[in-house]
Amino acid sequence: MEIGRVYKVLIEDYDMNGYGVCHIESKVVFVIGALKGETVTAKIENIHKKYAFASIQDILIPSSDRQVPECPYYEYCGGCDMMHMKYEVECMIKEGKLKQTFRKFKDVLFHPIISARKTLGYRNKVMMPFAVDLDLDTIYGFFEKKSHRIVPIDQCIISDDVTNDIIYYINRFLNIFHVKIYDEDTHKGLFREVMIRHTATNEYMVVIVATHDYDFSVLVKYLVEEFKCIKSIYLNINPEKTNVVLGNKYKLLYGNPVIIEDILTHKFQVSPQSFMQVNHDQCERLYAEALRLADLRNDMIVIDAYCGMGSITLNIARRVKKVYGIEIVPSAIENAKENMKLNNISNAEFICGACEDEIIKLVNKEKIDAIFFDPPRKGCDQKFLDTVIQMKIPQIIYISCNVATCARDCTYLEENGYKVMEATPVDLFSRTLHVETVCLLTKEN
Repeated sequence: MEIGRVYKVLIEDYDMNGYGVCHIESKVVFVIGALKGETVTAKIENIHKKYAFASIQDILIPSSDRQVPECPYYEYCGGCDMMHMKYEVECMIKEGKLKQTFRKFKDVLFHPIISARKTLGYRNKVMMPFAVDLDLDTIYGFFEKKSHRIVPIDQCIISDDVTNDIIYYINRFLNIFHVKIYDEDTHKGLFREVMIRHTATNEYMVVIVATHDYDFSVLVKYLVEEFKCIKSIYLNINPEKTNVVLGNKYKLLYGNPVIIEDILTHKFQVSPQSFMQVNHDQCERLYAEALRLADLRNDMIVIDAYCGMGSITLNIARRVKKVYGIEIVPSAIENAKENMKLNNISNAEFICGACEDEIIKLVNKEKIDAIFFDPPRKGCDQKFLDTVIQMKIPQIIYISCNVATCARDCTYLEENGYKVMEATPVDLFSRTLHVETVCLLTKEN
């Protein structure tokens, strides 16, 4: 086997990322974009000690599960990964990803994936970078796979129509008024990116990202006249030479400082910095599954770690005696307190601080029956897990956007007296490789 050589192969199965799997010269080869049962010609792209990666050159015998991607940019854009297969196959792969990653855990009850009712037009938050093409026209799009080159697009089909129309309108304005677009290489220019958020209540927020303060009043005037659903427009100033999109300084240019979201009949104020799941419908189903696994009662006292703006915390509150939300970000805690008032909830308390420190204080004060945590992709810090273990909290509900770090943390918890009882995959990110997971762990006697 050598890099660049082309082989005729039969695809035997899928790996956890949805790549086709075959064998060449007794070595496992992952063929990107190939489906199980297909016969293809595959070009070796790189070789490792025990496996290799290949790309499809030609599909000789296609699978009945193959479909024409709904998106015309799919082949080049790095946003989606699984549009070349039927959705049922995508869900099967995601279920398999959870089971394979959790294969070392014994006697886990795996529930079927909570598949999406809507696989397109579901995103309620879009970050859209802008650039200049060879004709010096302003373009926008997503980054090409494994590169930092923008693939120009007219619309993103996993975003909603209004979001696409707003971005298209902004791009026309930039071209007509010859606004200088930021260049990453030279670190010159003004306009960097646009973030658009919207809620189930049909309120839209536009965040313009620029390198310095600038008079965007004309653009703001045109936007609010054209799109009555826009309730808030911000300027975010990011002068740094960095790939991090948003800077620390926000300036409200129009409307309300927040927009209102509705999650399981609870109202939430959403600011530019708020964390909110990108798929509203599936978010509700994820939270409902977490609450079901927890089997909450009105005599329970619960902790919600990494609580953010309190979207899980306040849904827990309706079902228990008392819930504490803990978050280290001060602005998120202030947001959560406002959301508590907005929903007339009195049995929730929000605490700003490190979870591992605040948990000890709470457990020493009263008996905690369960703890929820929904950490970032990197998972939980070991110090945090050690605190949960030390405090012997009887029940853990772990919500994760990264099944690998979730399994790592659950392994550590099992080594220290807990057991993974149930796990459910939830498809929040349809047509991509990502899968959300919610697990129930209980303290063993």
